[in-house]
Amino acid sequence: MTGPARPNLLQRLAGWRLFVVLLVLYGITDFLLLHGFGAMPKTGMPPLDLLLHYSPEQVQAYLGGLGPQGRAAAIRAHATLDLAYPLVYSSLFAVMITMLTRALGLNGRPWRLLALAPFAILAFDLAENAAIITLALRYPAPMTGLAHAASLFTTLKWAFAALVIGASVLLALAALAKTLKRRLSH
Repeated sequence: MTGPARPNLLQRLAGWRLFVVLLVLYGITDFLLLHGFGAMPKTGMPPLDLLLHYSPEQVQAYLGGLGPQGRAAAIRAHATLDLAYPLVYSSLFAVMITMLTRALGLNGRPWRLLALAPFAILAFDLAENAAIITLALRYPAPMTGLAHAASLFTTLKWAFAALVIGASVLLALAALAKTLKRRLSH
């Protein structure tokens, strides 16, 4: 017979204080990435990491459209702020999912794994960044295999993001329903 599972680090750290700190950090990094430090020159197409999928030809066209200064800015953004941003949003979602599952009394292994799913987004986002940096550094040399890999990392990032966001919304709705039910019964 086994006793209850010991709380992991995420379960021990997840709380309102950390959630608020991560939410503030998210707002700061999001603002800087989208409106300041990470702003990219206009190329006529969205940044690669905002697409669901892209071809090696699209990579070449995008990097060519950035020009030398734009590529340098892209490298700088992907190597600095776009490293912090995924760490912050992944941690924010992991803490939020942990808090929601705790509030709902869901503490089995599947729920613990769900709370770790945001870190899969982090891994794919970091791999995507490394690939895009390498592609930008090596431009104009076409690196077809790496361009395909970058696109796969981007697709997987967005697939896990959809899973995490969807699960977060459902858990938040379930927690809200539980709270409302408890308040209405008193």
